[in-house]
Order: sequence, then C-alpha cells, then structure tokens
Amino acid sequence: MTTEANSYTSMRKRNQIRIIGGGIAGLTAALALQSKSMDYQLFEKDSEITYSNVGFGISANIFPILEEWNILNETKLIGAEIKKFYFVNEKLEHINSFNIKQPALSVNRKLFYKIIEERLYINNIFLGLNKNIDDFSENEIVISAEGINSRSRQILYPNLGLRDSKQILWRGISKIELDEKFKNSYFDFVGNNLRFAIIDTGCNTYSWYAIKQKTSNEQPIPDKNALFKLFKNYHPIVNEVILYSENVYFSELKDIDPKRRNHLRWYKNNNILIGDAIHPTTPNMANGGCLAIEDAYLLSHLLNDDKLETPEVFKKFQILRTKKVNSVVNQSWRFGQLLHQQNNILNSVIKFGMYMTPDFLFNKIYSTVLVETKSIK
Repeated sequence: MTTEANSYTSMRKRNQIRIIGGGIAGLTAALALQSKSMDYQLFEKDSEITYSNVGFGISANIFPILEEWNILNETKLIGAEIKKFYFVNEKLEHINSFNIKQPALSVNRKLFYKIIEERLYINNIFLGLNKNIDDFSENEIVISAEGINSRSRQILYPNLGLRDSKQILWRGISKIELDEKFKNSYFDFVGNNLRFAIIDTGCNTYSWYAIKQKTSNEQPIPDKNALFKLFKNYHPIVNEVILYSENVYFSELKDIDPKRRNHLRWYKNNNILIGDAIHPTTPNMANGGCLAIEDAYLLSHLLNDDKLETPEVFKKFQILRTKKVNSVVNQSWRFGQLLHQQNNILNSVIKFGMYMTPDFLFNKIYSTVLVETKSIK
C-alpha cells in the first residue's frame, strides 16, 4: 500500500462504511468504494494482507469492472489469456477441446491482490484486528467479507452450515517450460475419480490443481509425495508440474446449498454479507472470486445512490445477485459431482459425454458466468 490517504473530510460519506476481511471480496469492496470517493475502513485479522501463490481465474465479464477501476491493463500483464479448453484423459490423450468465445484471464492470485492493495489508501487499512459485526455501532455500515468461515454469518445464522462435497483440493503454481500447446490453454485431466488441471498463468508459470473424493477418516496433507503416488499412473507431465511447484496448498471443498439460504436475508440492520461469507461455491466453474468482485462492484454502486436508503440498498443488492449466484453455485456443484465417478461404467459414460459435447453447448454452459454486472444494475 503506497498511496497516502486523502483526509476523510474530503470523502463522500454514507454514514461510515466498515469492511471486515482482507480477501478478494474485502479488497475489491474497498477499491470499489474508494473509486467513488466513499468513506471506508478495512479490518483484516492477520498482520498483513497476503495470499498463497495459486491460480485465479478472471472471466471476461469482469474486464469492464477492472477497467473502470483502472487496473485491467496491469492485471493483463501478470496473467495469460485462456483461449482454449481441453478435456484429456490420464495419459494426456485428447477427449475434446473448445475454443472459448470470450477468453478468460488466468493470473497468480497473490500478484492480483498486490495490484489492488497498492491502490488502497494506507490510512484506511487496519491489520491485526479480528473484528466481527458486534464490534461496530448501529451508525456504521458493515460489509462482512471474511470468506467461507465468516464469523458474521455464524452470528447472524448459526444454523446455516456448510455443504460438504466430500472432495479435497490441492493446488499451486509451477515455473516450468511446457510445450507450446499449453500456452493460453486450460488442460483438465478427467477420469478414474480424479481430476488434475494445468492452466497457463502468465509470466512463464502454470497454475495447477488436483481434486479427489475424500475417503472416510482421510486426513490429507499438502504433501508432494502423496500427490506423486496419487498420480503415478498419469502422464509424466502431471508429476513434473507438481515437482516444480514451490508450495502445495490444501483445502476441503464446501459451499452453502442455495436452497438452505433461499428465504434468508444476506443482511440485518446495517450489516451485509458478500462473497464467500454468504454464497461460497466449489471451484469447478473457476468463478468464486469473480462473484465476489461483482458483489463489491454492485454494492458500491448502490451505496453511492443518494436516492436509496441503506435497507433499500441491501434489499436491491440481494435481489440483483441471487439468480446468478445461485446458478453458478448449483452448476459448479453438479459439475464437480459429475466428474467424480467411482463406478467404471459411469466413468466411461462421462468421458463419452465429454467427447460428444459440441462447441456451442460448452460455451452455453460457460455463459452462466458471463452475465455482466453492469447490465443488471
């Protein structure tokens, strides 16, 4: 964070806006408010704003938002445009491939965070403070953006639990020389109840992830040797990519079933939940971060509208976001369940279905994520 803050008195205010969380939802909420000269403070529980070296997908509908925030060109410099999507089997043999009509951008999440952080006013960021909604007065608007384990959500809706996909994820970024066919491409190895993906992430790096079904009492760890063993029968490039990854990160894949929050408000009084705090999604559509960016952009736009009272802002925000958010969450869940089949016959059927999928159908499925936030304001 290199930019000194202007005085608060020079900034437009809707009461005082507080943001909890320095992840993608919180950072972009701060940038969105700042772009409209609105008062904000961001509170992050850790002593610094950082993130793991993992991939981050930015779909084309996010580009106009980044351009409005004057970070699109800089973001493109740290990433790679994804123009082609490949489904392959464990031996890297072709199943099907698709040209992406509206290419996405693949970047290193840590570098993307840094771009945003360096735009924010340093005096507006408070680190090492573990805040929740109970720490603020009723005169303050609180945007809860703490991610999937949101304390604010647990306070507001203690019975709204996470849905366990019973799948586990490893991921990382590798600096490695690969064949030209991997440039500007997304390779998804599918079958045998496993998935492995290699995605060009720019700057001579490739992000990757591995997903498998979790067996009972399994306690996976971010260990390369375990992954080498898991993918020992795959094409050598898989273990080579893992080998050249500086770090390996691990998580369990969970979301919130949209049906369980169907009749719940995303807000209460002056508090509102955004991003993974209220609508976490499994990563199969590579769009969870984009949903958070859209949330931040739309909420700032509505808060900047003098004609709307705060309760109206929150109500309109939820109405405008629900359809798309639920569509992405549901589609991502179904896709993840579909691609993990323990039955050999079903596994073969899935591969055949991928082989038969026409280009237009792939792009129709992908179009779910491409609805522009600007078009629904």
